Amino acid sequence: MLAAVCDSIALSYQQAVARAKPCLTCKRGPKHAPGSRLERQLLLRLCELGWLFKKVQQHTHGWYDKTAEGTIRQAFGSALQRELADFYRLLATLEMQAKQAPARPRQPGGADGAVYLTLRRLTVWLAEPLLRMRWLALMADHVADVKGGALVRAIDSLAQHGDPFVRACVTRVLHHVCAPLLDMIRKWLFDGRLENAPGEFFISAHPSDSGTGGALWRSRYWLEAGMMPPFISPDLARQILRTGKSINFLRDCCMDAEWMQSSTRTNLAAAATQLTYGQAGALERVVQETSSSIDRHVIDIMMNKYRFVLHCDAIKRYLLLGQGDFIQALMDLVGPDLNKRAADISEYSLNGSLDAAVRASSAQYDEADILDRLHVKLDRHAASETGWDVFTLRYEVAEPLATVLPASAMTSYLRVFRLLWGLKRVEHTLARTWHLLNAMQRQLAVLNTLQRKHGIACPGSDAVWVELRHCHSIRNEMAHFCANLQNYIMLEVLEAAWTTFMSKLASVNDLDDLIAAHTDYLATLLRQSLLDSACAPGHPDSKTDVLKELHILLRIILDLLGPITRLHEAVELATSEVRTRARLQEERTAVGAWGSRAADKRPEGISADNLQDTRSSLQRITREYSQHQRLFMQLLLSQPHVDVRFLMFRLEAFQAK
Repeated sequence: MLAAVCDSIALSYQQAVARAKPCLTCKRGPKHAPGSRLERQLLLRLCELGWLFKKVQQHTHGWYDKTAEGTIRQAFGSALQRELADFYRLLATLEMQAKQAPARPRQPGGADGAVYLTLRRLTVWLAEPLLRMRWLALMADHVADVKGGALVRAIDSLAQHGDPFVRACVTRVLHHVCAPLLDMIRKWLFDGRLENAPGEFFISAHPSDSGTGGALWRSRYWLEAGMMPPFISPDLARQILRTGKSINFLRDCCMDAEWMQSSTRTNLAAAATQLTYGQAGALERVVQETSSSIDRHVIDIMMNKYRFVLHCDAIKRYLLLGQGDFIQALMDLVGPDLNKRAADISEYSLNGSLDAAVRASSAQYDEADILDRLHVKLDRHAASETGWDVFTLRYEVAEPLATVLPASAMTSYLRVFRLLWGLKRVEHTLARTWHLLNAMQRQLAVLNTLQRKHGIACPGSDAVWVELRHCHSIRNEMAHFCANLQNYIMLEVLEAAWTTFMSKLASVNDLDDLIAAHTDYLATLLRQSLLDSACAPGHPDSKTDVLKELHILLRIILDLLGPITRLHEAVELATSEVRTRARLQEERTAVGAWGSRAADKRPEGISADNLQDTRSSLQRITREYSQHQRLFMQLLLSQPHVDVRFLMFRLEAFQAK
C-alpha cells in the first residue's frame, strides 16, 4: 500500500490533491490510508504540498494572459509559473525513480527487494519544495488585491526574513516582478513615456490632458505614493518624475531634441538596461546622472535660447515702472485720455500713445521682440469708472517662458503695476497741483502790483493768500508721503528683491528651482508692497486692510486737485478782470482823461462763496487725510512682516504733524 501511495503521488498530481482533502479533514483518514501514525503524518505533508500547489496554480490562472492586470502582475504570475515548472521537473524525476529504480541492495539485517523510493524518502525529497510552495502561496495571497508598485512593496516586505532560503526564494520572484517596473522607469527617464496600465506605475498622468507648458509641468503628472516600490525613496521618486517631465517639456514646449540625440543619453540608457532588483545604489546613480544632465540642458535652454532673465528685466522695467523716461512719456500722453469715462476711451488710441511713448524715450532701443510683447489693455469697466481705473499695461509671454511666468504670475505683476501706476498718477497729480499753486502765486503777485499801481480794489485777494499757504502745506505733506512710499517700493522692495532674485538664478539647478526662485521673488514683491498684507489677528482694526487704507489715502490726495483748480480759475479770472481795468485806465490817461470814473463797475474779484467752498473742501480733505494717514500708520505697526514696518520710519514725520 505504501508503494501504491508513492506511485500515485509521483504519477498523478491530481490524485494526490484528491487524497489531500480526506486526509486533512477526516480524523481517522480514508479507508485506504496507511495504518501507521507516522505514515499518516508523512502522507499529510505530501497532501499539503499538493494542496499548496493547486492553490498557487489557481492564483496564477489567467494572470499571464490578462493585460488589464498590468505588466507587473503578469510578471508575478510568470515568476510563479517558473517556480511551478521547477516543481513539475522534480515530479518527473520522482516518477522516473518510482518506475525505473531497482530494488535496494540487501543490507545486513534487512530484507531483499525493498522499494528505493519510500514514503519517508519521498517526504525528505519534497521537504524543500514544500517550504517553497508555502511561501509561494503566501506571496500569492499577500498580493491578491494589489498591483503595480504596491505589489512589489508587498512582496519585498516578505523578503525581510532571517531564513536565507526564504529570502532567496522571495528575491528570486522579485527579480522577475521588478523587471517590468525597471523598464517603466527606463522609458520614463529616457523617453518621457508612460506605457503602463492605469494605477500601476508610481507616476500618473491625466489621460485627457494634452496641454503643454505650465499645465504639463505643474499638474499633468504626479506621484502615486501608494505605488512607490520600497527601493525608491520619495526624493528619488521626485527626481525621476522631474526628469521625465523635463523630457516632455523640451519636446513639447521648447521643440528641442538635442538632449534626446546626445551621447550622454545613449550611454546612460545603455547602463540602465543592466539594472535589476537589488541594485538600488546603481539605480540611484543612473537617475542622478540622467537628471543632472537634462536639468543642465533645460536651464541652458531657458537662459540662453529663450533669455528668461532678459524678459524678467523687461517686465521689471515696463510693468514695474523701472523705465522712468518711458513711464513719464506714457503718463503725459495717455493722461488726458484717461481722464475721460472708460466707455469713451479707445484701446487702439492708447496703444498708439504707447508706441509714441516708446519712440520718445530710450525704450526705442529695446529689441523688437520685447516691444512687440508690450501693449495696453482696458479691463472690464463699470459705467462710472474713468480710464485711470481700467488702464493696464500687459507683457505677453508664450511657452516655454509661460511655464515659469504663468497667467497667475502675470496677474500678480499686474497687481504691483496697478499700485505703482496709482502712485505715479498721484505723483503726476501733485505735480499738476504744484504748477497750479505756483501759477496762482505769480498771478496774486501781479494782482497785488496792479492794485497798488492803479488803485483797483480786488475783493477776496488777501484771503486767497491764506488758502494758498494751506494748500502748499497739505500738498507738501502729501508729496512727502507719496515720495517716501514710492521710494520704499522702488528701492527697498523692487531693487532689493531683484538683487536677491538674480543671486538665486545664478545657482538654480533645475526648472523647479527656477520656478521656485521666481515664485519667491514675486511673493516678496507682493508681501513688502502691502499687496497681501492685512492686520494681525486680534487688532482692533483687523477688519480694515492696509491696502484699502492706502487706496483711500491716494483717492483723498487726488481730490486735492479739484479745489485748487477752482481756486486757480477764480484767481485767474480776477487777475484778468483787474488787468483789463488797468489797461482801460492807462488808455484813458493817455488821452488826458481821468483813469477812473464813478460810473465804472467795481471788479467782482474772488467771491466769498467761492472762497468758502474752497476752504470747506480743503478742510475736509485735510481732516480725512490726517485721519486715514494715522490709521494707515497704526496698521503698519500691526504688520507681521518686519520689512514692511521699515516703511513706518520713512513716514513717521507725519505723526509729528
